Amino acid sequence: PGIAAKDEFAGQSLARSNETSSSAVAAQARAAVESRYILALRRPRDWDEVRVRMLKECSRPGFAECAIYRKPIGKGVEGLSIRFAEAAIRHMGNLLVEAPTVYDDEDKRIIRVSVTDLESNATIQKDIVVEKTVERTTLKDGQVPLSQRTNSGGRPTYLVHATEDDLLSKEGALISKALRNAVLRLLPGDLQDECEA
Repeated sequence: PGIAAKDEFAGQSLARSNETSSSAVAAQARAAVESRYILALRRPRDWDEVRVRMLKECSRPGFAECAIYRKPIGKGVEGLSIRFAEAAIRHMGNLLVEAPTVYDDEDKRIIRVSVTDLESNATIQKDIVVEKTVERTTLKDGQVPLSQRTNSGGRPTYLVHATEDDLLSKEGALISKALRNAVLRLLPGDLQDECEA
C-alpha cells in the first residue's frame, strides 16, 4: 500500500506516495492544462491558414446563411452568429473553451464562460446569471405564478419556475452568446470584416 509503479519513457520506477484523491485530481488537472499549452507551442496558429479556411467556410451558401444573425430590434440588428464563432474555434485551434458552474441555488445559477488563447495566454471570460424562472402567457392547471405583469399587447404575463428543459434551453442560449462574444474578441477584426463581406 502507498507504493506506485511508474512506467515512463526513461524506464520504470517505484515511489512511495501518501497522496489523497484530491491531490491526485489536482495533479491530473494540472497535467491536462500543461499538455494543452505544450501542444499549442509545438503547433502554433498560422493566421494566413485560418483566413483561408474561414473564407472557404463563408463561401458555402448554407454556412453563410447561418453565420449572420438578425434580430428585429428597431431598424434591425445583425452580426456574426454563434455558428460563425464555432467555426472560428475549429479553424483557429489552440483555444481552451470552458463553461463551469461556479454557483447554484434554487433561484439562479452562475456560469463562468471563458475562452483562453493557449498561444498568447489571453483569456476572455464572463459570468452569466441564469435565473431559474420563465415568463408564460398561460398557466398550467394548478400552477402558481411567482408574479404577474401586463405585456406590450395588454395581456397578462406570468413569471413561473423554470422546468429542467426551460432551464437547459435558457442556459444554452446565454452560454452561446457569451462564447460568441469572447471568440470574436480573439479573432482579428479585419478577418471578421472580410468573412462578413
